[in-house]
Amino acid sequence: MKYIFNIGLNNTNYSKVVEQINNAREYYFKDYHIKEEVSSYNNETEPTAVLKFNSDAHFSSIIILVKQWCKTLQQDCIAIKMYDNDNKQFTALVYADDYNGITQSFNNKYFID
Repeated sequence: MKYIFNIGLNNTNYSKVVEQINNAREYYFKDYHIKEEVSSYNNETEPTAVLKFNSDAHFSSIIILVKQWCKTLQQDCIAIKMYDNDNKQFTALVYADDYNGITQSFNNKYFID
């Protein structure tokens, strides 16, 4: 599957995100592309790491990874898009296990491809 993640950088920094990605490399994916963009939500901007990679790992393993990254990178949630081999798109906001606030639904309007 092809994955795209949006990871906010208000609570963490870009180098820490890259460190976590490199720690997961080889186990979950081989190559990746990352760039720093700026996202906007409710008239507030946030620097955002946009990560793209392909993986043969099972979807459930990727979700476990994302939940770990939420904790390590101090994220309430990480927005993800997935494309299967037929290019069918799936989207989600993956929340940290210890998040107790109000959850939102994925909204493509705020997602950076």
